Amino acid sequence: MSKKVPPNLLPKIRHLLGRMTRVPRFLYKACGFTDEELDRPIIAVANSWQESGPGHVHLRDIADAVKAGVRMAGGTPVEFNVIGPCSAFGSDFRYDLPQRDTIADSIEIQIKGGLTCEGLVCICTCDKSVPGMWMGAARLNLPTIFITGGSALPGKVRGETICFPPDSEVLYENLNKLARDEITPEEFNEFFIDLEDHWLVGCGACPMLSTAETTQILSEALGLALPYSSMALGAEKLRFAKKSGMQIMELVKEKLKFSKIVKEKSIENAIRVLNALGGGTNGVVHLLALAYTLKLSAIDLSVFDQLSRETPYLCNIEPNGPYSTVDFENAGGVPLLMRELKNLLHLDVLTVTGKTLGDNLNDFSFKNIQLNRDIIASIQKPFAPSGAIAVLHGNLAPRGAITRISFKRRSSSESFEGPAKCFNSSEDALVGVFVGKVNSGDALIVRYQGPRAAAMSEILAVVIAINIVGLENIIIISDGRFSGASYGLVYIGHVAPEAYVGGPLAIVQDDDLVKIDIKKRTLNVDLPQETIEARLNAWKPPKMRKKKGVLAIWAQIAEQADKGAVLKTFM
Repeated sequence: MSKKVPPNLLPKIRHLLGRMTRVPRFLYKACGFTDEELDRPIIAVANSWQESGPGHVHLRDIADAVKAGVRMAGGTPVEFNVIGPCSAFGSDFRYDLPQRDTIADSIEIQIKGGLTCEGLVCICTCDKSVPGMWMGAARLNLPTIFITGGSALPGKVRGETICFPPDSEVLYENLNKLARDEITPEEFNEFFIDLEDHWLVGCGACPMLSTAETTQILSEALGLALPYSSMALGAEKLRFAKKSGMQIMELVKEKLKFSKIVKEKSIENAIRVLNALGGGTNGVVHLLALAYTLKLSAIDLSVFDQLSRETPYLCNIEPNGPYSTVDFENAGGVPLLMRELKNLLHLDVLTVTGKTLGDNLNDFSFKNIQLNRDIIASIQKPFAPSGAIAVLHGNLAPRGAITRISFKRRSSSESFEGPAKCFNSSEDALVGVFVGKVNSGDALIVRYQGPRAAAMSEILAVVIAINIVGLENIIIISDGRFSGASYGLVYIGHVAPEAYVGGPLAIVQDDDLVKIDIKKRTLNVDLPQETIEARLNAWKPPKMRKKKGVLAIWAQIAEQADKGAVLKTFM
């Protein structure tokens, strides 16, 4: 027989039950936390630290600095980890983009399902960990601050500064020597080991405008990271980490949530920075994914196109120019770039400093910055009058396609006409390049690489192969993605809709004439519309490799590239 609780004891019991519901203190105490720690605001620290990848291996030290900052400001940090494998380690690029959404899921699940907290610090460096944390933080809508892992220092191999091995002149020089029997295989192997040993110095992302560096810079441009922190190195990075840990406590105090910082105007600012920077094309798909997560439907490819046309190209950084992202940081980094763009930006947006972007730019001291206009140009004398990202449309891309305009490429023409050479996988395209099926002047089409067919995998290997073979005046077109490290060629990716769901790329045949005009933003195959429709009516999707696990999920519910290539997360 149950006994009723006396009415005078109910308030006390409610208080105790509320305490248990608010924070599971008994579990925290089993982990070693004290009452004093648990009486302070709990700050979650999401960290992509791991031992496989130079972009992640140093993040434990950054996390320790963040936690020290949280404690100094009167909070209690609780750290957890997310995945973040470097795709270069893997053998199957179909698993690359799914990392992003899995990271977002894991942050949401960790905090909603098992870590009650009042604020979030995100520590990340590489391609999918940064945008994955954007998306996870956007879902949670907590006070949030980002501290990124920054750049590794470029190495030097036989007199050449190296930011990324496949973009190395000395590599191609030795490959050619090997092909002409001017050096032995043993001598080439000795060179290659030298390249492996010395291409990077220290930890961080590849020091070029790869996707990793692009998204780190965009985190600062969005207002999610402290000014000048994204590319900081060494002890300066650790100081920024401590300041970030302290600042999250201010954000919690002021209840400055993620959605108050990242708005439509913030993403437009980031799009302008992406264009002025010459960042990788993956920056487009990740910003679209962030907008999708926040339900900011006004951010679409038309906005990218409009802002690109209005934003001058101001940076001369690998793979578009000769300088590294370390040089970019030393020349003024994100604050200087945004100061140059000041009259084009929304200066009233809030940032994690608690101030507006305009206030941040006015307050930032440039007295220790060594200006170098060969690295970051003034807006009065840009490297080009419009931005790096071009959005193309046409009968091959009814919903759009993306390319990056680069100073450093073999084909500088803004228009192209050439016969199509079609391949239904990146593996087949690689074989085709090496056995001579692809010639200079061709339009190389690599299809069935989109979100549903192959989780929108990257085809950097095809770019590398073409550069090794030395083909000239060639265009690559794909419904997949291109690494930010892609170089030397005109490459067009993110074609939507993808071939696998019946996009027009599926019906192009060898020797069909492909016409591209980047200035006019067009991508077409020279066929009558009736022929295109007849081929589409007769088209059947090819048999694909059987999918299981995460790839089976992507094959069923992935959105197209123009929606950020995200898994559908709204009912």
